[in-house]
This record gives sequence, C-alpha cells and structure tokens, in this order.
Amino acid sequence: MNIATMIRQLAGDSGKGMGFTVGTVTAVDKTARTVDVQPLNEDAPLLGVNLQANQESAVGVVQIPRKDSFVMVGFVQDGAAGMVLLCDDIEEAQVVVKDTDTASVVVNEKGVCMNGGSLGGLVKVEDITKRLNLIEKDINNLKQAFASWSPVPQDGGAALKGGVASWAGQQLTESKRGDYENEKVKQ
Repeated sequence: MNIATMIRQLAGDSGKGMGFTVGTVTAVDKTARTVDVQPLNEDAPLLGVNLQANQESAVGVVQIPRKDSFVMVGFVQDGAAGMVLLCDDIEEAQVVVKDTDTASVVVNEKGVCMNGGSLGGLVKVEDITKRLNLIEKDINNLKQAFASWSPVPQDGGAALKGGVASWAGQQLTESKRGDYENEKVKQ
C-alpha cells in the first residue's frame, strides 16, 4: 500500500477527487512561494505549485524545496489546485507568526535568523562569561590594592602608586563582537 492509497482511505468519501504525484523541482520562487515541478511519470510540468495553502499569505510555516529535489504534490478537485505536501530536500524553512516583526524564524544553510536578525548574533554564553570573569577579576585586584594600601602622610601618593603599580601594568584587551557572538544564530 502506498502513501496516496493510505491518505485516500483515511479521507473516506471526502477524499474523492484528490490526487498525488511525485516530481522534481525545476524552479523555485521564494517571493511568490511557488515551485515548478516536473512529474516523474513524465506528465506535463506543473507550474506555480503553491508551497502553502494560501498562496497570497506571508505568514505560516513554509518549506522552500531545493531545486532538483523531489516533492509530493497533492491535488483537489480533479487537479484544479495543487500544493506541495512533502519535500525531499529543503533550501530553507520559514516560520512567520502574525508578521515578520512579531515572530519569525528562517532556517537555512547560513544558520538561524529570528525576527529579521537586526540585533546581530546570539551571545555565546561560555565566551561572554569568561570575558566578564576576567573584568571582574581585574576590578577585584584593584579593590585589593586599595584595601591593602595605607596612606602615608606627605608622600605625594607614592605609597598608593606603589600599591597599584602591578595592577596598572596589566592592561585589559578590548572586547570584539566576534569574541562572543554566534553569527550562525541571529536575532
């Protein structure tokens, strides 16, 4: 028993007029959210097959199949409308709730991009923790230098200068975004 037969059995009488075909993606239009498909049974090419139920919608979950990958196309009303049901290989997956500013996620070979990615990459917690610990240690060393310093009258600050000299000689390196940013996951 194949998938098409099982789906027809599950649908019962309401499944009449439904059809399925498997084919190869020959063209992809991400903007229109459609693909062109060449059926494996050598029927005529299927042009502008929808990738989601409402072709004019910009929200929902959409898998963008890779060119030359296999897809299953489902038909209703004797082939009057077609939609991609399954993808063998995808180039990109898009999830949009309400609009792209409210909640959106795009997953592709470049990584994961949430809500347009304008805030940059997510923070690598381990790397930022190491950096913060280094700065905190430096501040604690300065506190220790002040805590162990005893003022000496009329020395012009020489005792203080001697107490913080070792601390002041150790410069911190400035942080760079690349030190703690995960560019594969943007928000």
